[in-house]
Amino acid sequence: MFSNLLKSVLKCTNLLEPVTLHRITVTRGRKQWLRPYLRSLYKRRIDQGPEPDRPRSAWINWNYDAEVFAFGERLGEKFQDETLRVAFTNRSYVEVEKERRAKLGLKDDLAELQLSNNEELQRKGELLAIKYAESFLQHCYPKLPEEGVHAVTSYLMSEENLSHLALNLGFKDLILTQEFPPSMETLSRTFKAVIGALDHDQGLERSELFVQDFVLTQLVGKSVQDVWNIKNPMGMLAEILEKQQKGPPEPRLLWGSGSETILSTYMVGIYSDKDLIGQSFGETVTIAEEMAAKDALYRIFEIMNSSAPLPFGPRGRLLRLDVKNKELVDLPENTRAQV
Repeated sequence: MFSNLLKSVLKCTNLLEPVTLHRITVTRGRKQWLRPYLRSLYKRRIDQGPEPDRPRSAWINWNYDAEVFAFGERLGEKFQDETLRVAFTNRSYVEVEKERRAKLGLKDDLAELQLSNNEELQRKGELLAIKYAESFLQHCYPKLPEEGVHAVTSYLMSEENLSHLALNLGFKDLILTQEFPPSMETLSRTFKAVIGALDHDQGLERSELFVQDFVLTQLVGKSVQDVWNIKNPMGMLAEILEKQQKGPPEPRLLWGSGSETILSTYMVGIYSDKDLIGQSFGETVTIAEEMAAKDALYRIFEIMNSSAPLPFGPRGRLLRLDVKNKELVDLPENTRAQV
C-alpha cells in the first residue's frame, strides 16, 4: 500500500513541473532565386534557337534492323529484309558512301561496297501503281474518258499525295539518303520503291492490293469533280453530243435573281434536242453556263456526287486485274469463297 501511495505522489509532482514550449516558425515555400534562374534559362534557350531536326538514328538506342522488320509487320506484309533495305536506299546515300570510302583510301577491289539504290524498284512500282489505278478507275467509272482517268491517276500519283502517305507510314527515319529531313520527291520515290519491293517479294496480287488500300483510298471523301478540272466544258460537251448523234448544246437562262445587287444569282440550263441535260447556278450568266455544261458532262460520265462509293475493303478484294486486257474483272462465284 505504501508503494501505491508513493506512485501517486510522484505523478502529482510531475504534473506540477513547468511545460517546455517549442517555437514554430512559419515560412513561405517561395524561393527568391528561383524565378530569375528560370528566366535566365529560358532566355538562353531562346538565344540558342530551335532544336535542330535530327534523324532517329542519332540516338544510341536506334536499331535499324529491328525498325526495318517492324515496318513490314506494321503494314501486314512479308518483305525480305534485303529487298526492303534496297527500297529505302536512295542514290545520294550510295554516292556519299563511295566518297567517304575514297577519302579513307578503300578500293573497290579490296572491299566492294554492298549497296544498291532503289531506282529500279521505283520504276517498277510506279508503272505497276499507274497501271492498276487506271484499270481500277475504268472499272468503277466505265463512261469516264481517258482524260479524266489520267487526271485522277496523276492526282493519286503526285509527289504531294505519295509523300503524305510515306510520311504517315513512318518512312522518314528509315530512308537512307544524304538529306534530312527527306524531301517530298525522295519520300514519293521511296514509296514507289516499296511497291516495287512488295511486287518482287509477294507478287502482283499483294502489290495491287497495297495500291488499293493506301493509294486509291485517298479518293475517299473526294469525287472526280474535285480532282478533275475540265478546262473547256462546253467544247467537250459539243464533241460528245456530236459523237452521240445528238443536237448541239443550247444554253438558256431559266431564271435570275438580284441582277442589280452584289448577290445576283442566275440559273442556266443546257438543252439538246429540247431535252434538259444539265443545269447549274452562277454569280454571272457566263459562270452559270460553264457550271451547267460541267453538270451535263458529270451526268453523261456518271460521276455525280450521288454515285455509289468506290469498292474498297471486302468488295475491293473481289476485283482482280486482267493484265492482258488491262481491265478489272469480277471473280467467278466459285472463287469468291476462297478470297
